[in-house]
Order: sequence, then structure tokens, then C-alpha cells
Amino acid sequence: MPFSGPMEDRLAIRELYDTYGDASTRCDLDLFLACWDEDGVWNTQLFTRTGKAEMREQWGVLWTNFEKVAFLANVLSIEVEGDTASCRALQREEVLLKSGGIYRLSGLYSDRLVRANGRWHFKRRDYEVLIEEVPG
Repeated sequence: MPFSGPMEDRLAIRELYDTYGDASTRCDLDLFLACWDEDGVWNTQLFTRTGKAEMREQWGVLWTNFEKVAFLANVLSIEVEGDTASCRALQREEVLLKSGGIYRLSGLYSDRLVRANGRWHFKRRDYEVLIEEVPG
């Protein structure tokens, strides 16, 4: 079943995805990091970063080239088991580059989440590129 577990948890997890998208769109590093477990793993086609210190550094590298970002997520599944959850989400990103042009990317995140101190956080996000359009 693509959606299972308590409705309250599924709503909180959807709000985590929305918060992540909001942080990415508004270039809010602190809000972005608040979405993660302390030793979370952010795994993409370009890098793998573990822990908030590495993520903070990677964020700085990415935003060196970004003028604006539109980050949209569609949650495809949420399966809650106690204080852990497995989720999948389709991402659509459009990035206005400082050098000009727009970088477009669509992909699938396969995620593991944990609940700590009453809040859900990303424990691991594994990204698979589905469609990529590089300017120029």
C-alpha cells in the first residue's frame, strides 16, 4: 500500500516535504538543515553528504551558482512504521543560474525518515535523475 500508518504522521511528513521545498525555494539554509536528522545522508547524482556540517558546505557550493530556485515535490508514497517511515517523492526543480540560462531537473527521491523529539526528519534521501535539461 503506498500510504499506510497513522494519518497524523502522514500529515506531518507531508509538511516536512513542503518545508523542504520552501527552504530550497527561498534559499533558507537553516530551515533546510532543520528538515534533516543530525547524521542524515543526502545522496544525489553529483554527491553524497552525511551530517549537517557536510550538507551546509554543499549548500554553499550549490548556491554559488544559483540565482533563484523553484522546487516542487509530489509525495508518491508514505509508509509509517512506528518512529520510521519509507517515502518516495517526485521532484521538479528549475534553477535560474547566475551565469544565465535555466537548469531543469526532474527526479525521484527514495527516502527514509525518523521521528525524533516528536518531529519527523529525513534520515536518508537517495535521488535518481529522471529528466535533466542543461542550458546551452
